[in-house]
Amino acid sequence: MIEFHTAISVIVLIGFVLLLILAGLRVRSQQTIVLYLILYLSLGLLSNLSQLLLAFTGEASWVSVLANFFFLAQVATFGALTLNFLERERNHLISYWTSSGLILVVWLALTINVGGLGRTNLVPGLSNSLVLAGLIWLVSIATAVVSLASEFKQKQSAKRLNRLRYWLTATALLSVSGLFFFVNPLLFIWTGWPLVLVASILISYVILTYHTRDLSLFVGRILFHLTVGGSIAAILYLSLTATIVVSRSTTNTLIVLIWTIILALLLAILTPFVRQFLHRIFTRIIYGKQYRDEKEVIKYYSQSVSGALDIQRLAEILIRLMVETLDVKQGVVFVNKRGEPNKISLRPVSSIGFNGTSPGQFSIDSPFIDHFRKDSDSIHQYDIDVLPEFKDIRLEERQWLSDTGMEIYVPIMRHRELVGMLAFGPKRKGINYAAEEIYLMRALADQAALAMDSARLFDQLTTTNQEMGSLNEQLAGLDKNKADFLSIASHELRTPLTHIHGYARILGDFSDEELQNPLQVRNIVDGIIKGTERMKQVLDIMFDVSEVHIGEMTLFSGPVNLENVVDHAARLYLTALDDRRIAFGKNSFEDAPIIEADGTRLVQAFENLIGNAVKYTPDGGMITVSCRAIVLDEIGSAVEVIIADNGIGLDPEYHERVFEKFFRVDDPDHHSTSATKFKGAGPGLGLTLVKGIVEAHGGKVWVESQGYDEINFPGSKFFVVLPLHAVNEPKEQDEPQKQSQIETVHWRSKELKEQKEKAQKSA
Repeated sequence: MIEFHTAISVIVLIGFVLLLILAGLRVRSQQTIVLYLILYLSLGLLSNLSQLLLAFTGEASWVSVLANFFFLAQVATFGALTLNFLERERNHLISYWTSSGLILVVWLALTINVGGLGRTNLVPGLSNSLVLAGLIWLVSIATAVVSLASEFKQKQSAKRLNRLRYWLTATALLSVSGLFFFVNPLLFIWTGWPLVLVASILISYVILTYHTRDLSLFVGRILFHLTVGGSIAAILYLSLTATIVVSRSTTNTLIVLIWTIILALLLAILTPFVRQFLHRIFTRIIYGKQYRDEKEVIKYYSQSVSGALDIQRLAEILIRLMVETLDVKQGVVFVNKRGEPNKISLRPVSSIGFNGTSPGQFSIDSPFIDHFRKDSDSIHQYDIDVLPEFKDIRLEERQWLSDTGMEIYVPIMRHRELVGMLAFGPKRKGINYAAEEIYLMRALADQAALAMDSARLFDQLTTTNQEMGSLNEQLAGLDKNKADFLSIASHELRTPLTHIHGYARILGDFSDEELQNPLQVRNIVDGIIKGTERMKQVLDIMFDVSEVHIGEMTLFSGPVNLENVVDHAARLYLTALDDRRIAFGKNSFEDAPIIEADGTRLVQAFENLIGNAVKYTPDGGMITVSCRAIVLDEIGSAVEVIIADNGIGLDPEYHERVFEKFFRVDDPDHHSTSATKFKGAGPGLGLTLVKGIVEAHGGKVWVESQGYDEINFPGSKFFVVLPLHAVNEPKEQDEPQKQSQIETVHWRSKELKEQKEKAQKSA
């Protein structure tokens, strides 16, 4: 018959064999800690085999030494296994192996009495083997306890803390088993080895399993079921006792039967109430919160968001409810902000205890996003840190997830598309999220997906309506522009056309004798020519503005003297300036540098600027054009030309609109039809063309004025800034030179000639 301690050894041996098989299945992972675990379990297996061999062979000192050696080597390996589990540096492991290995070798030498070393006890009253065995235990357990203590002091995720608790429990079991080892060898076989096996099971469970059951929840549930079972057993015991007492006190079986039925009903009624009451108490103790049924929470959320069509509002309700229900420190709702393709941007919309503001940027094929898309399952931060599935996450994605400080991420999915994400920090009691809590998160995430989908559709409808409103406004603006164009075009073209038509009728009514009068014919022809030139001028500016609008204005750059440009532009208005007694002056042009530009286009721009000043300056007024060299950050070296007048000015609200097509400050019917008379009318395209020409050169144009006043005449200043160098390379032409090229070459040759003459005089 097999003795009890032998049966214990066989059971422990079978346990180590099974653990070794499980560990062997993970050898392919090539993890160092798995190899350490296999070594640890192998030593335990060899020690038990030696114990069994000793039990069957009787007294064999060498077998006993072998059993103890393997066991002490297993204990020493546990210390190294702990350091590897806690990911300590390599030099720590080397130091530990050196010290524990040396002690183990000395123990073996003293135990087998090599060279007579074991004859003298190191500690009086204690054998050398016992002292060194105790030292090995002390070094191993102390290494584990100190390392675990330092790890507990650091900020850890709940998953990591749970694994540390398992390891600490295993360390405690090994420590207790060590006491039996030193007290009584037989007691160690009966009690110590089972404790070592349980500790080894916990160690293997932690190493071979990524997701460990929460230890505190596991213990709490065991206590809960024991308490419930004990309470029901106590009620049943009292009921049976009462039935026995009643049956002994009376011989009436009917009374006993009725009493038994009453007690059975009371037992059936009380049992669920007792169970529910104890469940509430243990929920409060274990989870640190009041018990709330998951169905009630989901129903409450569904009712709360039923009328909400704003994602912000939905997120606020959800995060507040979850934080209160789960008793967590922080939580946040992220929404996938649809933007650039192949990118997922998670933007926080509502949070509690969360300070992050920057959205998380993920690639569409990120393992983090891919996990959500395939499994629609939650992810713990611990998973991201240790699971091979997430080892290919980009560094910036991993860093952003770590910086959030969250413990768990739950996807909000709709038709396999990531709508958003729930994220929650550690629980206040530092325990893991239970399966029921994760189920609640996923259920609420599904509810949120439906609500957010509705809210997103509502937002899209709102945005579409706004866009349609904006398009309607643009269409109304286009209609107004069309009406303005037709009104102004007809107004601007009708006057010269009327002149042409009138002169042509007069010419047609001339008699043969009148046709022989050259002076009369010349006057009529001059009137017709003047009308056609005015029509051509209006049509030309319309075509030029059209080129600006579609971005097809062609520039022919060359050296340009701005003083010559202003002179050419002012030449058109010399008669009008004299007739209306408007003083015209230039300042500081002698120091103006030569610029690379299209001379003809600049003449065209300054003609419109000077013409604008002439129209809005009263008779007897003044127009001044000044120039200076400046440097701007956005342009660089440039020339600033200022056209200033002392006219009626311009209201600040029109400072930008004055450059728009067809814009006029006042009704054109209130203005003179002459382009050079005071407040003369025009097509409303001159300043638009000015802006297009200046910006085509890479420059800027704006206006400054204190306001509109026809009594005090505050005046206006138009600023034109042009870069010294052309923004684009001059276009190569196969066609004949245009006037702009001829003019710029002419101005440059004149300047070079003057410089050459000055140089000869100085020489």
